[in-house]
Amino acid sequence: MRRIFFRSLLFCLAAAIVVGAFFAWRAFDVYRTARGGYKHLRYLLESGETIEGEPADEVLSDDYLMGLFGNNPELVERLKTIVDLGMATDESLKTGEITAMIVTYQKVDNEIRDAAIYAIGGFSDTKNTRLGFHSSGYFQRELDPSLWLTGNTVMNMLGRDVVVFCEKEKAEQQMSLLYGLLNGDIMPLAIKIVNSPVHYAIVLPSPKQLAPPNLRNHLQTVFVTGVLGPDESESEIRFITGNPLRSAHVNAILADTLALARMTFRDRFSGYVKKREWGLQDDVWWATQYVDIIDHSEQFMAPDMVTLRVGFDRPKLNAVLKTIERGGRDLAAERAFALAGDMPWEFVYAEKDNPTGGYWSKGHVDGREWPLGDEGIATPGSIAAAAARKKAAEEAAAAKAAAEEEQRRQREREQQQKAAEAPAA
Repeated sequence: MRRIFFRSLLFCLAAAIVVGAFFAWRAFDVYRTARGGYKHLRYLLESGETIEGEPADEVLSDDYLMGLFGNNPELVERLKTIVDLGMATDESLKTGEITAMIVTYQKVDNEIRDAAIYAIGGFSDTKNTRLGFHSSGYFQRELDPSLWLTGNTVMNMLGRDVVVFCEKEKAEQQMSLLYGLLNGDIMPLAIKIVNSPVHYAIVLPSPKQLAPPNLRNHLQTVFVTGVLGPDESESEIRFITGNPLRSAHVNAILADTLALARMTFRDRFSGYVKKREWGLQDDVWWATQYVDIIDHSEQFMAPDMVTLRVGFDRPKLNAVLKTIERGGRDLAAERAFALAGDMPWEFVYAEKDNPTGGYWSKGHVDGREWPLGDEGIATPGSIAAAAARKKAAEEAAAAKAAAEEEQRRQREREQQQKAAEAPAA
Protein backbone atom coordinates (compact mmCIF):
# COMPACT_ATOMS: atom_id res chain seq x y z
CA MET A 1 0.00 0.00 0.00
CA ARG A 2 2.83 2.33 0.88
CA ARG A 3 4.56 1.50 -2.42
CA ILE A 4 1.42 2.38 -4.39
CA PHE A 5 1.15 5.64 -2.46
CA PHE A 6 4.75 6.66 -3.24
CA ARG A 7 4.37 5.67 -6.88
CA SER A 8 1.24 7.81 -7.16
CA LEU A 9 3.01 10.66 -5.42
CA LEU A 10 5.98 10.42 -7.81
CA PHE A 11 3.64 10.28 -10.80
CA CYS A 12 1.77 13.41 -9.64
CA LEU A 13 5.07 15.16 -8.98
CA ALA A 14 6.36 14.28 -12.44
CA ALA A 15 3.12 15.48 -14.04
CA ALA A 16 3.33 18.74 -12.09
CA ILE A 17 6.92 19.24 -13.23
CA VAL A 18 6.01 18.60 -16.87
CA VAL A 19 3.02 20.97 -16.75
CA GLY A 20 5.06 23.60 -14.92
CA ALA A 21 7.88 23.28 -17.44
CA PHE A 22 5.43 23.69 -20.31
CA PHE A 23 3.94 26.89 -18.93
CA ALA A 24 7.40 28.15 -17.95
CA TRP A 25 8.56 27.58 -21.53
CA ARG A 26 5.56 29.49 -22.91
CA ALA A 27 6.17 32.34 -20.48
CA PHE A 28 9.84 32.44 -21.47
CA ASP A 29 8.87 32.40 -25.16
CA VAL A 30 6.63 35.44 -24.66
CA TYR A 31 9.38 37.18 -22.66
CA ARG A 32 11.90 36.40 -25.38
CA THR A 33 9.52 37.72 -28.03
CA ALA A 34 8.81 40.94 -26.12
CA ARG A 35 12.46 41.57 -25.27
CA GLY A 36 13.65 40.67 -28.74
CA GLY A 37 11.03 42.91 -30.31
CA TYR A 38 11.97 45.75 -27.95
CA LYS A 39 15.68 45.50 -28.71
CA HIS A 40 15.08 45.14 -32.44
CA LEU A 41 12.71 48.11 -32.59
CA ARG A 42 15.06 50.19 -30.48
CA TYR A 43 17.92 49.37 -32.82
CA LEU A 44 15.84 50.44 -35.83
CA LEU A 45 14.90 53.69 -34.10
CA GLU A 46 18.41 54.54 -32.95
CA SER A 47 20.16 53.58 -36.17
CA GLY A 48 17.68 55.34 -38.45
CA GLU A 49 17.75 52.29 -40.65
CA THR A 50 14.95 51.93 -43.18
CA ILE A 51 13.58 48.44 -43.62
CA GLU A 52 13.45 47.00 -47.09
CA GLY A 53 10.13 46.85 -48.87
CA GLU A 54 8.74 45.10 -51.88
CA PRO A 55 8.92 46.64 -55.37
CA ALA A 56 6.05 49.07 -55.88
CA ASP A 57 5.14 47.72 -59.29
CA GLU A 58 4.64 44.27 -57.71
CA VAL A 59 2.64 45.39 -54.67
CA LEU A 60 0.44 47.62 -56.83
CA SER A 61 0.10 45.08 -59.63
CA ASP A 62 -3.26 43.73 -60.73
CA ASP A 63 -2.36 40.20 -59.58
CA TYR A 64 -1.34 41.34 -56.10
CA LEU A 65 -4.47 43.43 -55.62
CA MET A 66 -6.60 40.55 -56.90
CA GLY A 67 -4.93 38.21 -54.42
CA LEU A 68 -5.72 40.59 -51.53
CA PHE A 69 -9.22 41.67 -52.52
CA GLY A 70 -10.33 38.96 -54.91
CA ASN A 71 -13.61 38.58 -53.03
CA ASN A 72 -14.46 42.19 -53.90
CA PRO A 73 -14.11 42.63 -57.70
CA GLU A 74 -15.61 46.13 -57.67
CA LEU A 75 -12.96 47.32 -55.20
CA VAL A 76 -10.18 45.73 -57.26
CA GLU A 77 -11.36 47.58 -60.36
CA ARG A 78 -11.50 50.90 -58.50
CA LEU A 79 -7.99 50.35 -57.11
CA LYS A 80 -6.65 49.41 -60.53
CA THR A 81 -8.07 52.63 -61.95
CA ILE A 82 -6.48 54.92 -59.39
CA VAL A 83 -3.15 53.04 -59.51
CA ASP A 84 -3.01 53.28 -63.30
CA LEU A 85 -3.78 57.00 -63.03
CA GLY A 86 -1.00 57.53 -60.49
CA MET A 87 1.55 55.50 -62.42
CA ALA A 88 0.71 57.35 -65.62
CA THR A 89 1.12 60.69 -63.83
CA ASP A 90 4.50 59.77 -62.33
CA GLU A 91 6.31 56.74 -63.76
CA SER A 92 9.04 57.02 -61.13
CA LEU A 93 6.61 55.42 -58.68
CA LYS A 94 7.25 52.10 -60.44
CA THR A 95 10.87 52.14 -59.26
CA GLY A 96 10.03 52.63 -55.59
CA GLU A 97 9.62 50.18 -52.73
CA ILE A 98 6.57 49.77 -50.52
CA THR A 99 6.88 48.60 -46.94
CA ALA A 100 3.26 49.20 -45.93
CA MET A 101 0.08 49.86 -47.87
CA ILE A 102 -3.20 51.21 -46.49
CA VAL A 103 -6.37 50.92 -48.55
CA THR A 104 -9.52 52.81 -47.55
CA TYR A 105 -12.95 53.14 -49.11
CA GLN A 106 -16.59 53.73 -48.21
CA LYS A 107 -19.82 52.07 -49.29
CA VAL A 108 -22.87 54.16 -50.06
CA ASP A 109 -25.94 52.24 -51.27
CA ASN A 110 -23.67 49.22 -51.89
CA GLU A 111 -21.47 51.33 -54.18
CA ILE A 112 -17.78 51.79 -53.44
CA ARG A 113 -16.72 55.43 -53.13
CA ASP A 114 -13.60 57.40 -52.19
CA ALA A 115 -11.22 54.48 -52.73
CA ALA A 116 -7.63 55.42 -51.88
CA ILE A 117 -4.25 53.76 -51.43
CA TYR A 118 -1.65 55.17 -49.05
CA ALA A 119 1.70 53.68 -50.09
CA ILE A 120 4.45 54.05 -47.49
CA GLY A 121 8.04 53.43 -48.55
CA GLY A 122 10.87 54.92 -50.56
CA PHE A 123 10.66 56.41 -54.04
CA SER A 124 13.75 57.37 -55.96
CA ASP A 125 12.62 60.48 -57.86
CA THR A 126 13.44 63.46 -55.65
CA LYS A 127 12.11 66.18 -57.96
CA ASN A 128 8.58 65.56 -56.73
CA THR A 129 7.46 66.95 -53.41
CA ARG A 130 5.97 64.18 -51.32
CA LEU A 131 4.55 64.02 -47.85
CA GLY A 132 7.27 62.76 -45.55
CA PHE A 133 7.64 62.97 -41.79
CA HIS A 134 10.22 62.25 -39.18
CA SER A 135 9.65 61.54 -35.49
CA SER A 136 9.97 59.17 -32.59
CA GLY A 137 7.80 60.91 -30.04
CA TYR A 138 5.20 58.18 -29.72
CA PHE A 139 7.81 55.80 -28.34
CA GLN A 140 9.10 58.24 -25.72
CA ARG A 141 7.21 56.48 -22.95
CA GLU A 142 6.89 53.11 -24.63
CA LEU A 143 10.58 52.35 -25.09
CA ASP A 144 13.02 54.80 -23.60
CA PRO A 145 12.81 58.54 -22.76
CA SER A 146 16.19 59.13 -24.40
CA LEU A 147 14.67 58.28 -27.77
CA TRP A 148 12.52 61.43 -27.69
CA LEU A 149 15.20 63.56 -29.31
CA THR A 150 17.15 60.99 -31.30
CA GLY A 151 15.79 62.27 -34.60
CA ASN A 152 14.93 58.72 -35.69
CA THR A 153 11.37 57.82 -36.43
CA VAL A 154 8.84 55.12 -36.67
CA MET A 155 8.11 56.25 -40.19
CA ASN A 156 11.81 56.29 -40.92
CA MET A 157 11.68 52.52 -40.49
CA LEU A 158 8.85 52.19 -42.97
CA GLY A 159 10.19 54.68 -45.48
CA ARG A 160 10.72 58.32 -46.36
CA ASP A 161 7.53 58.94 -48.29
CA VAL A 162 3.78 58.58 -48.18
CA VAL A 163 2.25 58.54 -51.66
CA VAL A 164 -1.52 58.75 -52.01
CA PHE A 165 -3.32 57.13 -54.95
CA CYS A 166 -6.90 58.33 -55.27
CA GLU A 167 -9.41 59.87 -57.65
CA LYS A 168 -8.26 63.26 -58.88
CA GLU A 169 -11.23 65.17 -57.47
CA LYS A 170 -10.71 63.53 -54.06
CA ALA A 171 -7.00 64.30 -53.76
CA GLU A 172 -7.41 67.41 -51.60
CA GLN A 173 -9.83 65.62 -49.28
CA GLN A 174 -7.55 62.58 -48.85
CA MET A 175 -4.44 64.69 -48.24
CA SER A 176 -6.32 66.85 -45.74
CA LEU A 177 -7.41 63.73 -43.87
CA LEU A 178 -3.86 62.35 -43.83
CA TYR A 179 -2.40 65.69 -42.76
CA GLY A 180 -4.89 65.88 -39.91
CA LEU A 181 -4.01 62.41 -38.64
CA LEU A 182 -0.29 63.12 -38.79
CA ASN A 183 -0.86 66.22 -36.67
CA GLY A 184 -3.12 64.60 -34.10
CA ASP A 185 -6.42 65.93 -35.45
CA ILE A 186 -8.82 62.99 -35.29
CA MET A 187 -12.01 64.93 -36.06
CA PRO A 188 -11.84 64.72 -39.90
CA LEU A 189 -11.70 60.93 -39.64
CA ALA A 190 -14.53 60.94 -37.07
CA ILE A 191 -16.69 63.06 -39.38
CA LYS A 192 -15.97 60.69 -42.26
CA ILE A 193 -16.90 57.67 -40.16
CA VAL A 194 -20.24 59.20 -39.15
CA ASN A 195 -21.06 60.13 -42.74
CA SER A 196 -20.45 56.54 -43.86
CA PRO A 197 -18.50 53.61 -42.34
CA VAL A 198 -14.86 53.54 -43.46
CA HIS A 199 -13.58 50.20 -44.73
CA TYR A 200 -9.83 49.74 -44.54
CA ALA A 201 -7.04 47.26 -45.21
CA ILE A 202 -3.44 47.44 -44.03
CA VAL A 203 -0.85 45.26 -45.73
CA LEU A 204 2.75 44.65 -44.68
CA PRO A 205 4.11 42.80 -47.74
CA SER A 206 7.36 41.83 -46.02
CA PRO A 207 7.00 42.05 -42.22
CA LYS A 208 10.08 40.00 -41.37
CA GLN A 209 12.31 42.96 -40.58
CA LEU A 210 9.78 44.42 -38.14
CA ALA A 211 9.03 41.12 -36.38
CA PRO A 212 10.87 39.98 -33.24
CA PRO A 213 13.82 37.66 -34.01
CA ASN A 214 12.04 34.45 -32.95
CA LEU A 215 9.06 35.25 -35.21
CA ARG A 216 10.99 36.62 -38.17
CA ASN A 217 11.05 33.38 -40.09
CA HIS A 218 7.46 32.51 -39.23
CA LEU A 219 5.67 35.40 -40.93
CA GLN A 220 5.24 35.91 -44.65
CA THR A 221 2.61 38.68 -44.69
CA VAL A 222 0.49 40.56 -42.19
CA PHE A 223 -2.91 41.62 -43.51
CA VAL A 224 -5.37 43.75 -41.49
CA THR A 225 -8.93 44.40 -42.66
CA GLY A 226 -11.88 46.03 -40.97
CA VAL A 227 -14.60 48.63 -40.96
CA LEU A 228 -14.96 51.68 -38.71
CA GLY A 229 -18.59 52.53 -38.06
CA PRO A 230 -20.08 55.26 -35.86
CA ASP A 231 -21.45 52.75 -33.33
CA GLU A 232 -20.14 49.31 -34.33
CA SER A 233 -16.73 48.43 -35.79
CA GLU A 234 -14.75 45.28 -36.41
CA SER A 235 -11.26 44.28 -37.47
CA GLU A 236 -9.50 41.11 -38.55
CA ILE A 237 -5.74 40.55 -38.49
CA ARG A 238 -4.27 37.70 -40.52
CA PHE A 239 -0.75 36.47 -39.90
CA ILE A 240 0.18 34.50 -43.02
CA THR A 241 2.70 31.78 -42.16
CA GLY A 242 2.39 29.21 -44.95
CA ASN A 243 3.25 26.32 -42.64
CA PRO A 244 1.27 24.42 -39.93
CA LEU A 245 4.20 24.36 -37.49
CA ARG A 246 4.79 28.07 -37.92
CA SER A 247 1.09 28.73 -37.47
CA ALA A 248 1.08 26.78 -34.19
CA HIS A 249 4.06 28.78 -32.91
CA VAL A 250 2.56 32.15 -33.92
CA ASN A 251 -0.81 31.11 -32.46
CA ALA A 252 0.73 30.30 -29.07
CA ILE A 253 2.78 33.51 -29.00
CA LEU A 254 -0.24 35.60 -29.95
CA ALA A 255 -2.46 34.01 -27.29
CA ASP A 256 0.16 34.57 -24.58
CA THR A 257 0.81 38.13 -25.76
CA LEU A 258 -2.89 38.96 -25.52
CA ALA A 259 -2.98 37.52 -22.01
CA LEU A 260 0.04 39.65 -21.06
CA ALA A 261 -1.54 42.75 -22.63
CA ARG A 262 -4.75 42.13 -20.71
CA MET A 263 -2.82 41.82 -17.48
CA THR A 264 -0.97 45.06 -18.25
CA PHE A 265 -4.09 47.08 -19.03
CA ARG A 266 -5.99 45.67 -16.06
CA ASP A 267 -3.36 45.67 -13.34
CA ARG A 268 -0.88 48.36 -14.34
CA PHE A 269 -3.38 50.84 -15.75
CA SER A 270 -6.27 49.85 -13.45
CA GLY A 271 -8.47 48.86 -16.34
CA TYR A 272 -11.47 47.47 -14.48
CA VAL A 273 -14.60 48.79 -12.80
CA LYS A 274 -14.32 48.98 -8.99
CA LYS A 275 -17.21 48.51 -6.60
CA ARG A 276 -17.25 51.27 -4.00
CA GLU A 277 -19.64 52.11 -1.18
CA TRP A 278 -21.12 54.88 -3.31
CA GLY A 279 -21.40 52.77 -6.47
CA LEU A 280 -19.28 51.68 -9.43
CA GLN A 281 -16.06 53.53 -10.30
CA ASP A 282 -14.10 53.35 -13.57
CA ASP A 283 -10.81 55.19 -12.93
CA VAL A 284 -9.14 54.62 -16.31
CA TRP A 285 -11.95 54.16 -18.81
CA TRP A 286 -9.73 53.62 -21.86
CA ALA A 287 -7.80 50.80 -20.17
CA THR A 288 -11.11 49.17 -19.25
CA GLN A 289 -12.15 49.39 -22.90
CA TYR A 290 -8.93 47.76 -24.09
CA VAL A 291 -9.37 44.93 -21.57
CA ASP A 292 -12.90 44.43 -22.90
CA ILE A 293 -11.58 44.37 -26.48
CA ILE A 294 -9.12 41.61 -25.56
CA ASP A 295 -11.77 39.66 -23.63
CA HIS A 296 -14.11 39.63 -26.63
CA SER A 297 -11.45 38.93 -29.27
CA GLU A 298 -11.51 35.66 -31.20
CA GLN A 299 -8.43 33.76 -32.32
CA PHE A 300 -8.37 31.08 -35.00
CA MET A 301 -5.59 28.93 -36.40
CA ALA A 302 -5.47 27.44 -39.90
CA PRO A 303 -2.65 25.43 -41.49
CA ASP A 304 -1.25 28.49 -43.26
CA MET A 305 -2.36 31.44 -41.11
CA VAL A 306 -3.46 32.71 -37.71
CA THR A 307 -6.46 35.04 -37.54
CA LEU A 308 -7.45 37.46 -34.79
CA ARG A 309 -10.89 39.09 -34.86
CA VAL A 310 -11.96 41.95 -32.62
CA GLY A 311 -15.11 44.04 -32.36
CA PHE A 312 -15.64 47.57 -31.12
CA ASP A 313 -18.61 49.53 -29.87
CA ARG A 314 -18.49 53.32 -29.78
CA PRO A 315 -16.55 53.73 -26.48
CA LYS A 316 -13.94 51.20 -27.62
CA LEU A 317 -13.54 52.94 -30.97
CA ASN A 318 -13.16 56.25 -29.14
CA ALA A 319 -10.31 54.72 -27.13
CA VAL A 320 -8.62 53.60 -30.36
CA LEU A 321 -9.17 56.98 -32.04
CA LYS A 322 -7.65 58.77 -29.05
CA THR A 323 -4.64 56.47 -29.26
CA ILE A 324 -4.22 57.48 -32.91
CA GLU A 325 -4.66 61.12 -31.90
CA ARG A 326 -1.96 60.81 -29.25
CA GLY A 327 0.44 59.23 -31.74
CA GLY A 328 -0.25 62.01 -34.25
CA ARG A 329 0.44 64.70 -31.64
CA ASP A 330 3.81 63.12 -30.87
CA LEU A 331 4.60 62.87 -34.58
CA ALA A 332 3.85 66.58 -35.02
CA ALA A 333 5.86 67.64 -31.97
CA GLU A 334 8.87 65.53 -32.83
CA ARG A 335 8.77 66.65 -36.45
CA ALA A 336 9.02 70.22 -35.18
CA PHE A 337 12.12 69.26 -33.19
CA ALA A 338 13.64 67.44 -36.14
CA LEU A 339 13.15 70.37 -38.51
CA ALA A 340 14.35 73.17 -36.23
CA GLY A 341 16.46 71.49 -33.56
CA ASP A 342 14.17 73.01 -30.96
CA MET A 343 10.47 73.66 -30.61
CA PRO A 344 9.78 76.39 -33.23
CA TRP A 345 7.97 79.45 -31.91
CA GLU A 346 5.24 78.90 -34.50
CA PHE A 347 4.44 75.53 -32.96
CA VAL A 348 4.46 77.00 -29.45
CA TYR A 349 2.29 79.93 -30.53
CA ALA A 350 -0.20 77.61 -32.20
CA GLU A 351 -0.59 75.73 -28.92
CA LYS A 352 -0.65 78.73 -26.57
CA ASP A 353 -4.42 78.48 -26.08
CA ASN A 354 -4.44 74.71 -25.84
CA PRO A 355 -5.71 73.74 -22.36
CA THR A 356 -3.65 70.51 -22.46
CA GLY A 357 -0.41 72.34 -23.27
CA GLY A 358 -0.18 70.56 -26.61
CA TYR A 359 -0.39 67.02 -25.25
CA TRP A 360 -3.81 66.60 -26.90
CA SER A 361 -5.47 68.49 -29.72
CA LYS A 362 -7.33 71.69 -28.85
CA GLY A 363 -10.71 70.07 -29.34
CA HIS A 364 -9.88 67.03 -27.23
CA VAL A 365 -12.41 66.02 -24.58
CA ASP A 366 -11.60 63.31 -22.06
CA GLY A 367 -13.99 60.40 -21.70
CA ARG A 368 -15.72 57.75 -23.77
CA GLU A 369 -18.16 60.14 -25.52
CA TRP A 370 -15.55 61.90 -27.69
CA PRO A 371 -14.82 62.17 -30.59
CA LEU A 372 -17.94 60.09 -31.35
CA GLY A 373 -20.85 60.61 -29.00
CA ASP A 374 -22.56 63.18 -26.84
CA GLU A 375 -19.46 65.37 -26.41
CA GLY A 376 -18.28 65.07 -29.99
CA ILE A 377 -20.05 64.16 -33.21
CA ALA A 378 -23.48 62.70 -32.65
CA THR A 379 -23.98 59.19 -34.02
CA PRO A 380 -27.22 57.24 -34.54
CA GLY A 381 -26.41 55.24 -31.41
CA SER A 382 -25.62 58.27 -29.27
CA ILE A 383 -28.77 60.05 -30.50
CA ALA A 384 -30.88 57.00 -29.69
CA ALA A 385 -29.21 56.67 -26.28
CA ALA A 386 -29.83 60.36 -25.54
CA ALA A 387 -33.46 59.98 -26.60
CA ALA A 388 -33.80 56.89 -24.38
CA ARG A 389 -32.29 58.78 -21.43
CA LYS A 390 -34.63 61.71 -22.04
CA LYS A 391 -37.63 59.40 -22.27
CA ALA A 392 -36.59 57.57 -19.10
CA ALA A 393 -36.14 60.91 -17.30
CA GLU A 394 -39.56 62.10 -18.49
CA GLU A 395 -41.16 58.83 -17.40
CA ALA A 396 -39.43 59.06 -14.03
CA ALA A 397 -40.59 62.66 -13.64
CA ALA A 398 -44.13 61.69 -14.64
CA ALA A 399 -44.10 58.75 -12.21
CA LYS A 400 -42.81 61.04 -9.44
CA ALA A 401 -45.50 63.64 -10.21
CA ALA A 402 -48.18 60.93 -10.24
CA ALA A 403 -46.94 59.59 -6.90
CA GLU A 404 -46.95 63.09 -5.41
CA GLU A 405 -50.47 63.68 -6.77
CA GLU A 406 -51.64 60.38 -5.28
CA GLN A 407 -50.14 61.32 -1.92
CA ARG A 408 -51.91 64.71 -2.07
CA ARG A 409 -55.22 63.06 -2.83
CA GLN A 410 -54.67 60.56 -0.03
CA ARG A 411 -54.05 63.41 2.41
CA GLU A 412 -57.24 65.16 1.22
CA ARG A 413 -59.25 61.94 1.70
CA GLU A 414 -57.85 61.52 5.20
CA GLN A 415 -58.68 65.13 6.07
CA GLN A 416 -62.21 64.75 4.69
CA GLN A 417 -62.69 61.54 6.66
CA LYS A 418 -61.53 63.22 9.84
CA ALA A 419 -63.85 66.16 9.20
CA ALA A 420 -66.79 63.77 8.65
CA GLU A 421 -66.07 61.84 11.88
CA ALA A 422 -65.68 64.98 14.06
CA PRO A 423 -69.46 65.97 14.39
CA ALA A 424 -70.43 62.39 15.08
CA ALA A 425 -68.08 62.36 17.99
